[in-house]
Amino acid sequence: MYRNRRGSRVALPAARLLAVCAVAATAAALALPVAAGGDWLPRLFRTPEPVAGPSFAVAGALLAGLPQARRLGWLLLAVGCSASAYVLATSWWAAAGQAGPAGWVRSWVWVPALLLVTTVLPQVVPSGRPLPGWWRVPHAAALALTALTTAALALPLGIGDPFGVPAFPVLLGALVAAGVASLVVRVRRADGVQRRQLAWAGYGVVAATAATFLAPWWGVSLAVLLVPAGLAVAAFRYRLYDIDVLVNRTVVGGVLLGLTALVYAAVVGWAGALLGDRRGWAPFLAAFAVALAFSPARLRVQRLVDRLLYGDRGDPYTLLTRVDAALGAAASPRQALRDGAAAVASGLRLRGAAVEVPLPGGAVVREEAGRVPADARRVPLALHGEPVGELLVAPRAAAAGLEPADDRVLADLAGRLAAAAYAVRLSGDLAESRERLVTAREEERRRLRRDLHDGLGPQLSAVVMTLDTAGSALRRDDPARAAALVAAAGTQAADAVADVRRLVHGLRPPTLDDLGLLGALRAGAAPLAERGPRVTVTGEGDLTGLPAAVEVAALRIAQEALHNAVRHAGARAVAIGVTAGADTVEVEVSDDGRGLPGRPVPGVGLSSMRERAAELGGSCTVGPGDPTGTRVHAVLPRHPHD
Repeated sequence: MYRNRRGSRVALPAARLLAVCAVAATAAALALPVAAGGDWLPRLFRTPEPVAGPSFAVAGALLAGLPQARRLGWLLLAVGCSASAYVLATSWWAAAGQAGPAGWVRSWVWVPALLLVTTVLPQVVPSGRPLPGWWRVPHAAALALTALTTAALALPLGIGDPFGVPAFPVLLGALVAAGVASLVVRVRRADGVQRRQLAWAGYGVVAATAATFLAPWWGVSLAVLLVPAGLAVAAFRYRLYDIDVLVNRTVVGGVLLGLTALVYAAVVGWAGALLGDRRGWAPFLAAFAVALAFSPARLRVQRLVDRLLYGDRGDPYTLLTRVDAALGAAASPRQALRDGAAAVASGLRLRGAAVEVPLPGGAVVREEAGRVPADARRVPLALHGEPVGELLVAPRAAAAGLEPADDRVLADLAGRLAAAAYAVRLSGDLAESRERLVTAREEERRRLRRDLHDGLGPQLSAVVMTLDTAGSALRRDDPARAAALVAAAGTQAADAVADVRRLVHGLRPPTLDDLGLLGALRAGAAPLAERGPRVTVTGEGDLTGLPAAVEVAALRIAQEALHNAVRHAGARAVAIGVTAGADTVEVEVSDDGRGLPGRPVPGVGLSSMRERAAELGGSCTVGPGDPTGTRVHAVLPRHPHD
């Protein structure tokens, strides 16, 4: 491992140096005819090498800095250096009157550029390695053909021109076909984003290979540009090589190099003018100034580049502030989710973000910003230990994952978004509660209509008919019959009155209006005095003027708790207490019975108590008593509609 690290520290600067030399060689080759007044500059551009040299060399130097693309980087670098060397040798040979050693160099130096691109590159793109198995045979043959052809043209081996051997075109065609087939196999074996990576990386390679044998010189010049262009699309759009890390380091290093040179030149010039450079102090002052400015400059440039690539990931406080501002400025809970997701996506330079909140009944609220695929990263949202939803984030590129730094920031953001998700769920709960209330009200109206239509209506009709019959009996001078009918009508009317009382009692217990809340509780507990437990009812605070809904809920909860204590707990004493505060009304029912079982199963009674409290925005809990028995505690809002 140590040797690998040491080798990479040496190889990467060497790759960059070779790329600089390739670009410089091409520039010198193009400048030479201008400086010498020659006419061979147009002829240089009739070959693809002036374009292929710098483009392949720069792409190779960039990829050589990535562990997963180092082999491919050196291959591209070899192609670029071969092409640039050919351009320089050709220009040098023309400037020397087509004589000298440059002619010998240009006779063979172009071979690696041609054969590596057409036979080797299709077999190894994008990883730099051939497919396993028998695919290594054409790969080794392509490398051997490149080496032998170059040696045959460069050295006096007595082989002659290999391109004139009849078997050479056949072998070359077979290797080209093997390379294209290898690339097709890679694409077919891949799926999803990996297939798109390989497709873009292979487009340029196939185009350059085909153009080399079929297109004119200008077509080849254009086609060779497709190789680095295809790799660039695969790298930047589909994160083929995690290229953002390389871009980060390259941009930071390049900017620092430029700033260092600028500061050094400025200080040397200023010090030389000020001191006259009598003692040669200017370089020392410049070096001192660069040393002082380097670290702050590096930090500033690094932060700027990180912000361009990763957003506010390096400044979580700023990102949290923006998300809080987006949540606070929203006009509704759902808009808060949408704006919060947009703030997360833009703040971290993500392709998209979404928030999903499950609602009662199986429905899911989803608000998103950008494009969020189905396989996006899911971050759970929880509030007070209770799951309330999920944050879905799409990474910065299709093939990329999130880094640990992203996970840490998203964990902090999850707390902010959880509050908004909880508000959306509360809105859903409220809407469902209102729907239940409306449904219950309509069901109650339907019951009243049925009772009035099927019960009270026929009874009153019978009273009317009986009285009509009694009137007819009087007209026939049959007072005895009339008296009997009037008595029957009275009985029917009494039954109707009883039904009316039953209906009214179902709507609101009349004892609440006659006796008040405490009186109604005592009246309900009075029948238990002889055969049941001892029941005490106490009250604190101002219990007058309570809303009707609160009085009914308090009475029903206390009656249900008393019923459970008598029927299930075997209690000997039950205490009912009602406490009225400024904003709440508390109902507490405790007994000395056997208490709750180890695993209590909520029945209809317990559920109805909780539902009555929840309908008003309150709560009801059932737990063990102190020291024994069971305790029911309900908290109801005094003004539930505020």
